Amino acid sequence: MNSACAWCGSGIAKSESDGNPDHRVSHGICLSCRDNFLAHNGIAFQEYLESIPIPILVIDNSFEILTANRKACEALGKTPAQLHRRLPGEVFECSHARLLEGCGRAIPCSGCAIRKSVIKSFENGEPQSMIPATLKFDDPDDASAVALVITTVKTRDVVILRLDHM
Repeated sequence: MNSACAWCGSGIAKSESDGNPDHRVSHGICLSCRDNFLAHNGIAFQEYLESIPIPILVIDNSFEILTANRKACEALGKTPAQLHRRLPGEVFECSHARLLEGCGRAIPCSGCAIRKSVIKSFENGEPQSMIPATLKFDDPDDASAVALVITTVKTRDVVILRLDHM
């Protein structure tokens, strides 16, 4: 199994290919990204997030978004203030978040790939890599859906949600 940094994409470790078509890549965090993240070289956390060229959301254990980088704000068409302390379903404008129960509490939310990935990362500390997710918009005027690919990584007491494809 090969290992790659989930943030910058650089290789961490390589193993011999065994010819298996299901040969997989495990994702972690390289020393350089870890050192930056932990601010060992003096980079502030938000500045570090801004240095990542893909959309990133930081989620706490109550499932609220604490912060996001500029790429995430652009991708979602929201300002940082519109993301702060909001639930992912609200900022992604998921139809289930508009139900009376709200994001995460409606019956369909139990199958939400974003929610399940964040919870798994919080529970076992393992990254969830390249997870497909679909958001449905049941607006009578727009019956569309958005396909996402996400990665989640737990770091200290938060989970970093990376939008790999949107």
